[in-house]
Amino acid sequence: MMKRFIAFFYILCFALAPVFYAYPADIDFVKFESAKENFRKGVVYFNNMQYLAAAEFFKKAIDIYPDYYTARDYLARSYKLAGFSDNAIVELKKIIDIYPDNIAAKTRLESLLFRKGSSDSGDEISEYVFHSEYDSAVMKSFSFPAPTDLAVDNERNIYVTSFSSPRVVKIDLNGKAQEVIRSGYSGGIYGIEFKGSKLFFTDFKNDTVFIASTEGKILNKFGGRGSGDGLFHGPKGIAVDNRGYIYVVDSGNCRIQKFDPEGRFNLAFGKQGEYEGDFKNPSDIAVLNEQIFISDTNLKKIAVYDQYGNYIKDLPIPELILPRGISSFKNFIVISDEKAGLIFYDPATEEKHIYKEWDGHSITRPFTFIADPDGFFYVADYAFSKILCFSPSKRRYSNIEVEVTSADTSDFPVVAFYVNIRGRDGKPVYGLKSENFKLTEDNAPVTKVYSDYLKNRVKSVAFTLLVDRSLEMQPYHGDLPWVADFILKSMRTNDKIQLINFNNQVWVGNNFDWSRRRTLSSISQRDYGNGKKTGEALYQAISSLLARNDRRAVVLITDGKVAGDSFVQYTPDIIIDYAKEHYIPIFIVSLKNPDPIFQRIATETGGSLLRPSDIDGLKNIYPIVKESQEYRYVLVFQTYKMPSFKGWWVDVKFEVDYKGQKGVQWGGYFVP
Repeated sequence: MMKRFIAFFYILCFALAPVFYAYPADIDFVKFESAKENFRKGVVYFNNMQYLAAAEFFKKAIDIYPDYYTARDYLARSYKLAGFSDNAIVELKKIIDIYPDNIAAKTRLESLLFRKGSSDSGDEISEYVFHSEYDSAVMKSFSFPAPTDLAVDNERNIYVTSFSSPRVVKIDLNGKAQEVIRSGYSGGIYGIEFKGSKLFFTDFKNDTVFIASTEGKILNKFGGRGSGDGLFHGPKGIAVDNRGYIYVVDSGNCRIQKFDPEGRFNLAFGKQGEYEGDFKNPSDIAVLNEQIFISDTNLKKIAVYDQYGNYIKDLPIPELILPRGISSFKNFIVISDEKAGLIFYDPATEEKHIYKEWDGHSITRPFTFIADPDGFFYVADYAFSKILCFSPSKRRYSNIEVEVTSADTSDFPVVAFYVNIRGRDGKPVYGLKSENFKLTEDNAPVTKVYSDYLKNRVKSVAFTLLVDRSLEMQPYHGDLPWVADFILKSMRTNDKIQLINFNNQVWVGNNFDWSRRRTLSSISQRDYGNGKKTGEALYQAISSLLARNDRRAVVLITDGKVAGDSFVQYTPDIIIDYAKEHYIPIFIVSLKNPDPIFQRIATETGGSLLRPSDIDGLKNIYPIVKESQEYRYVLVFQTYKMPSFKGWWVDVKFEVDYKGQKGVQWGGYFVP
């Protein structure tokens, strides 16, 4: 009997140890248990992404037990994820006052304050610093001697071509290399471009252009040796415009050839010569603001054409000596000149910056330049067979913000956390792999984390169509089906659309459905009335999309007017912050001249403001959303916690490491 008592005593001490460790010695267990019950209810709402409801329970928990740190932290998170940034800032400041060494809270607060107060339009060229390098000699089996061109995809993978090598080498964001494409055995791949999930590259020796997947599967090819339309004599640089048209530098024929997205010949322009618009040794090509820029190594010039092949001018850059690669970067054309160095040139202002070395690192023979979506840029040094990476100085000294938006334990012991990763500027950091994440569960490392769930899903789209049913919209009733059909006719059976109406009330007209017929039937209802609660309707529309794993967007059809009740409880700032927190763009179709606030909402959330006359814009809503990047991560792992731990709170620490930038956050879940 005594042995049982002693055993029970030790078990009890072990079980209560975390409680005594985590909370003050004078803890009032009755109050704490009451607060914990409210916290538990708040967590349920939080994990269902009902953040305002969650905030109410977290506030109750704090009112009962003011020292409940976890509840206060989740309150700040809930406000931020609900779009109430000012409330989140207040709570984060309280947390830091109580716990000055809380790095995660400091990072979140600094990021919020920076985004709200910064008018920074981007990183200045001079503010870039050397970050790292990829050396062909170190890559061994995946070497790229004398690299000629670079491309970068949406996952931050770098693709390298080398004229003396027959392959394309792919380097992931952690520096791991692999061969993805091989063209024969004697080399000859020259130019490469990434656009719309595809790779486009030129085979100089075989006079062919290839279109491939990022995994190296050949999807199409065209060309052949000759001087006729669609034939090549040594194709070099390649570029693709925003409409999918392909431009190829046909160096031996001293011309540029343009092809449609399927590879069918469209037109050719330029000829051999030494006068304006002529070429002698064209090398590379870039597209910026619907203008075509071509570098000519022998003539030491950059020629400019429009997209229809009409010559415009030569750029006035006397510093050019041996221009090779040419790329676009922000509002600059970047010329890689073998002898002059890197030349950043703004065609609109003629501003230029020339760099032969950068941050103490010489650029001996730059052949090409490319920038990734995070603002890092890469230079291929032909002489030393290296790729130099440069980063914005602000990223070098700033932390990554890690944000847990939900936890799913419905398949316990499999646990899934929905996580957003952002830079200090609020821009998403995507393309990370499992090795960029480190998870710790109750101080025990999680050995295997799966992070590709959303990325690997078949692409589907979820829209919330928001229809203004105020009396002022009644004359435009007949236009509603016509506008909606631009989306509905593009939808597939795995897509979904919901209809929400609003005037002085907000109500669902049709729940998420793929049926065009049912949606149009709901749109045809004449439910017009007084009022115009635009803000409340937008907030509900965003909320309805949060838990969906599709690409998501809100489409608002309105007369563009703002009434007295439009943005009372939910201001434009709240709507914008809420949509941006969850990467949900808002597209607004205004049937009359819109109030400027609609332009701001659309632009700042990543959508656009359209008029009915903008047919191309209306047609592009669906493909833009469907082809958008998936910024959310789902981190999935199997826990060793037993079901017998039911009701036990499990702490989970999240650490992220990406190119020297680090982020940390904690979260947790109740064992179901």
